[in-house]
Amino acid sequence: MPPQSLCPIGAASIPPTAVRLGPLESTMQEILFLVEEAEDGSFRASAAAAAIHTEADTLEDLHREIRDAVVCHFDPGQAPPLIRLHHVRQELLAL
Repeated sequence: MPPQSLCPIGAASIPPTAVRLGPLESTMQEILFLVEEAEDGSFRASAAAAAIHTEADTLEDLHREIRDAVVCHFDPGQAPPLIRLHHVRQELLAL
């Protein structure tokens, strides 16, 4: 039995030629995500150099969602082998 796709049903039906990446993207060794905590305690992540965005209630779930989103974004075998997370934390100081 073939492995199940991690991509949403609609994404799996896109022909591979419709999402081909340029030479620069296909040699990417790492992808960077900016991770922020929302006011409700959930987490959001956005890739710095690609149109990949996801969110989850916990960091553990966010890690899984990020991996799935990266696999879905790239052609098979083209995803970078490393995912770097940069946690952005905002603070407000009163004078």
